[in-house]
Amino acid sequence: MPTRTRASFAPLLARGWLSQQAPAFQGQLLDRLSLTIFPSGATIYTPGDPPGGIYGLIRGSIGVTIAPGKAGPHLAHVAVPGSWFGEGSFLTGRPRRVGLEAATECVLAYLALADMEKLVGGDPEVMRAFAAIAMINIDMALRAVEDLLIADPERRVAAVLWRASGGQAGQSIPMTQADLGHLANASRKFTLQALKALTGRGLLRQGYRHIDILEPERLRGFADGEA
Repeated sequence: MPTRTRASFAPLLARGWLSQQAPAFQGQLLDRLSLTIFPSGATIYTPGDPPGGIYGLIRGSIGVTIAPGKAGPHLAHVAVPGSWFGEGSFLTGRPRRVGLEAATECVLAYLALADMEKLVGGDPEVMRAFAAIAMINIDMALRAVEDLLIADPERRVAAVLWRASGGQAGQSIPMTQADLGHLANASRKFTLQALKALTGRGLLRQGYRHIDILEPERLRGFADGEA
């Protein structure tokens, strides 16, 4: 178990859902959050698991998986620090709808369901704050759908990489070429062509089982057909 200090949660206060909340609410959460480390490849939870609390990603990368039909689970997104997950179980009282897997070693903050219920019991407005996590994640899902509507496969690949980077320069995405092709619905040929083109433009750097994003704004511009 990692040492728990206020400084441990600094990345969650710098970006993402918690950074957008009122200082008083931030303080209430920080008093209740626990810290945990998941090794690379570990399953945090899977679709259909019993309801649980919310997780905030402090360090590392998380693979988000879905299984809405009979097949799956399938990788649907790679999330960066500042991301929060698991609000659906609290809002509905139903089992987990998606799965989380540690794409790298991850440090996560966790807020238990019981603590969420206590916070809402003390101030009903807190429900709006927790619901905001769902809106952020819905916006991300809508962006993913929009990206998949891009006709050009190379631009589709660029859109997936930008989304997985969180728009942050220097973000290293733990992703194989096969994963990228799956997320972009692109063949191996077009995935390789896109990576070559984007590398040549200086937008990213390829490594072994990871891709480093160098110019996120230009990457998004390429995805949107601006270059």
